Amino acid sequence: LLSPFLAVPCRALGTCRTLDLEAARLKRIEAVRGQILSKLRLPAPPADAGPAPALPRRCWALYNSTRELLRQRARQRESQESQESQDYYAKELLRFPMESPGDGEGHWGRWGHRE
Repeated sequence: LLSPFLAVPCRALGTCRTLDLEAARLKRIEAVRGQILSKLRLPAPPADAGPAPALPRRCWALYNSTRELLRQRARQRESQESQESQDYYAKELLRFPMESPGDGEGHWGRWGHRE
């Protein structure tokens, strides 16, 4: 009774082509490349210009001095933060008793007048 229904899906599966994952990946890469080029408003990828020219010594000196300045600021910020975290907590608790227990209870009225 079930055998005629089982034969139909088996024949349908035999007609499907296998999916080439490598071809799909390459098509996706080309699509992304095309989207990037259209976003940059370029008709084609730019030609390879070769190696970049060497930077002048003044540029390297400016770059290195900027990096060193940023490192110094980071070290200062870390030391300030550690100092602030140490200063945040109290070092010592001092208690000054101003009146002994029971003093002032019932001696002064609601408005600060003696009763």
